[in-house]
Amino acid sequence: MALMAPAFAFAAYNDVTLTTDVVLSVNSVTLNVSGTSAVLESMTVNATNFSVTLPPGSTFQVTAPGLEQINASTASGQANFICNNSQSLIKYTPTTSVTVTITPIATLCSSTSSGGGSSTGGGGSVSATPATPATPATPASTTTPATPATPATPATPAAPASGLSSEQATAILSLLASFGADSATIASVQAVLLGTGTGASASSVGSFARNLEMGLTGADVKALQVFLNTHGYTITTSGAGSPGNETTRFGALTKAALIKYQKAKGITPAVGYFGPKTRAAVSAE
Repeated sequence: MALMAPAFAFAAYNDVTLTTDVVLSVNSVTLNVSGTSAVLESMTVNATNFSVTLPPGSTFQVTAPGLEQINASTASGQANFICNNSQSLIKYTPTTSVTVTITPIATLCSSTSSGGGSSTGGGGSVSATPATPATPATPASTTTPATPATPATPATPAAPASGLSSEQATAILSLLASFGADSATIASVQAVLLGTGTGASASSVGSFARNLEMGLTGADVKALQVFLNTHGYTITTSGAGSPGNETTRFGALTKAALIKYQKAKGITPAVGYFGPKTRAAVSAE
């Protein structure tokens, strides 16, 4: 059965049983919906997403044959999440009734630099690149005295506050972020405007100017990765996204680390969406 209309709704409560695959075209992305005799309490298909309400014990799976990214509104009851260069899949086996909204996007899983891989329950993994073996040093014919270390240059004291209101300073920092300024530039400007230090936390790069989700890119994504890595919610221990190697792309690993932060702070729903609640919590750190 193929559903190509922009909006379609199955009948309500416990009225739909999937015994064969259903093909949906949502947001110009083809999706295969299947389950092991999955019983759905309701299912609504819109132009850019579709929603299902799953009863306990149901098995429900969505795949994108074209390997486009699939986003879900909740991780509750999620049994599997895969997004890499060979498969794009989300699977649910809830133990309690759960409503989930599935939103596909045209971006391919293989284009996600810091979030590719597969996981159970919404996480992600990236294989570390093997280190290049060190080149053996050429034996010296004579012993060269060590060069004395150059004394460290004392840090330049922070400039005094500019006299701007906090609202004006925040507006300037948000404007810089919207133009793609890097975190170091934003941190330096903030130090001048507010007379603060230049630490590596997310709060030192100013307020986030927009909501963030998987697939987005920008300097604010990198600032979020820096915050997570420096506050005990490490994105990955090596490679892209690891401490000191943060990237500007919001991938599955960033989402998984953000979910850990949201759960630790009691933010609901903890689904890896960097919205108003999480932005406020991060800004207050």
